[in-house]
Order: sequence, then structure tokens, then C-alpha cells
Amino acid sequence: MNSLQHPVMVGLLALSTLTAAAQTARPAARNEGKMPPAKVNSLPGPAPTPINRTVIVLDPAHGGIDSGSQISDTTVEKDVTLALAFRLRSMLTVRGFTVVMTRDADSPSEVDAEGTALTLDDRAGIANHAHAAACLLLHATGSGNGVHLYRSELDATAGEPAVVPWLTAQAAWVPQSKLLEKQFADALARAGIALVASNASVRPMDSLECPALVVELAPEGDDADSVNDTDYQQHVALSIAGALLFWQNQVQAPVRLSTVAAGKAVQASSTGAQP
Repeated sequence: MNSLQHPVMVGLLALSTLTAAAQTARPAARNEGKMPPAKVNSLPGPAPTPINRTVIVLDPAHGGIDSGSQISDTTVEKDVTLALAFRLRSMLTVRGFTVVMTRDADSPSEVDAEGTALTLDDRAGIANHAHAAACLLLHATGSGNGVHLYRSELDATAGEPAVVPWLTAQAAWVPQSKLLEKQFADALARAGIALVASNASVRPMDSLECPALVVELAPEGDDADSVNDTDYQQHVALSIAGALLFWQNQVQAPVRLSTVAAGKAVQASSTGAQP
């Protein structure tokens, strides 16, 4: 190699080395100054409302100065509902249930620490605190026959919101209340007890966070006072207790919606769109 070729070869070799180094450094340069990709965490949704499958709430309507309807000259509603509640409690207890009653005496309901009678909203609070498998609002009437079952008139929602509105708390539980109604209807039909099933707005049912039904006892026949008949009440209570024994293994809590999902569900409901 002569003296003129040597500087040229050295220059070409240096240029080749620098080009290779630049190409090697490019991937690092492309990421320079950028944050690493964010990790996506899959967080579980809010837990559903717990259910105490062996707990049943009984709310014997009325009490004290609130006698309810006058069924006959000698019979008032508050006495029938309490008597039926006692029979139900006895049958449910021997079947392994824990029964929470909103009243167990001739008073509007239990009293608070100050001795003040609890309101209908207070009764709902007792029921919601129990997280029961079923909440039964017991009523009585001198009209019709057999048992009248009523569930809430509220439209069912896609799930239970993170913050439950008091006056529509039952909406998330309506599907379960419908299933409970069917369970009762089948049991009463097998027992040969006349049945009327419908829906109604009866306080405090719409504020309940549990499968809830109004169970209204009507006369067995033409005699209005038959709602007081021991054998008749036993027959009805036995059918209901048997239905609840199967129900405790079927009841499911509604999906608990996140705040965002609940907001979307409310917006879709107001616009008529599907959530």
C-alpha cells in the first residue's frame, strides 16, 4: 500500500466504525426521554352485598294504636299479623333459621334507646342490617281468599349501586323477589291454598335490600274471622317455611356496581338506552 492510499483507507475504516455505532445506538435513542409502558392492573369490582342465608326478617304490620284494617267486629289486622309471625318464627326456628322480628308485642314496633317507637323506615333499617335471605312484610285482610303475595312495583336495575338510594333500594333485588314469589306460589299451590300474586307499593318494601314480599293473609272461606283460625294459619305458615328451606340455597345477591357503572346505568335508564 502506497503513502497516498493509507490515509484514505484509515478514513474509510473510521467512517464505517462510526456508522455501525450509530445504528447500534438508535433503538436506545428512540426510547430516550419516554416513560416505560404503564402496567394495567385488573382490579376486582365491588363485592356484592353479603347474605345471611339462615336469617329471615318478619315484619308483622301495624301494632299499638295502629290497628290496621278492621277485618270483622272482633278482629283487627295487627293481631292477625302478630299471630302469624309467631307461628312462622316457631316453624323457621326448628328448621335452623334465625328470625328477626320488627315487633314481638302489641306495639308499633320495637323502641330505640330513648323509648321512641320505631318508624317504617326504622323497620327497613332493621331488615337491611340483618342481610337476610328473605324479608316478609305480614299483612291481613277480610277480602278475598287464601294468601295474597305482592312484590315491589319498582323496575329492576342491572345491579346494586355503590351508594344505595333509600327509596329505591329494592330495585336491585326485584329479580330475586320475583324468584322468591314463584317459590312461595308453588308451595302454596301444592298445599291447596288459594293465591293471588301481584305487585304493589307498600312501605317500607321499596327501601329493603333483600328479597322482599308482602304476605297478606285473607280468609280461608266466606268467614272473615277464619284468618284467626289456628289450623289455617299453621297450614299457611308450614307452606311458607318449607319454601324458605329450599330458598336459602338459591338466593343470590345482585351484582354490586362501581360508581362509574352505576352512573352509566342511570344515564341509560333516563335515555331509554341499554346499559
